Amino acid sequence: MNYRQQIRLFSLLLGLALFLFKGSAKDVDSGRRIGVGDQLMIRVLGERDMDAPRRVPEDGVINYFFIGDVKVLGKTTTEVEREIKELLDKDYLVNPQVLVEIERYDEQYVSVAGQVGRPGRVQLPPDHTVDVIEAIAQAGDFTRLANRKDIKLQRAKTGEVTKYTYDQLQKSVQAGKKVNLNPGDVVTVGERIF
Repeated sequence: MNYRQQIRLFSLLLGLALFLFKGSAKDVDSGRRIGVGDQLMIRVLGERDMDAPRRVPEDGVINYFFIGDVKVLGKTTTEVEREIKELLDKDYLVNPQVLVEIERYDEQYVSVAGQVGRPGRVQLPPDHTVDVIEAIAQAGDFTRLANRKDIKLQRAKTGEVTKYTYDQLQKSVQAGKKVNLNPGDVVTVGERIF
């Protein structure tokens, strides 16, 4: 085996080790879905020419070598890896090992209004979901005039408004069924009437 073959073999083994490590780490990640504006890096092990950074556009569809358009919005990196692997395996490569990483999350926010200490935007972190109670806490918690029986959640995608009480939200957390927020949602805490 000549020097170039040894280097290539070492590179492939290193790539495989990284792939296996990434796979085990992914089992414990947050499973956050890919969003608009996220910066992805797509790699196929052993095919450096196919490394491709892609920013997720508004329609959630990216274009990748040979296979064309792939809808990534709302999917996990594992789901996108599987889809690209299947498409490449169909006509172009034999058993490709595909890696999809989110290199940078686009900042995502919800709004919290009404009787909270600091009304305004609350950033959604990339590593976990935020529920209504956590968003209220991040917005400075309830003011002394807050009506804990009048918490409204308006969904950004549908415009649907749902009314909750603080007790209902606490019970949902205890039952493991938190009311999680999506980017653009609006939480409004009403005011008590004396």
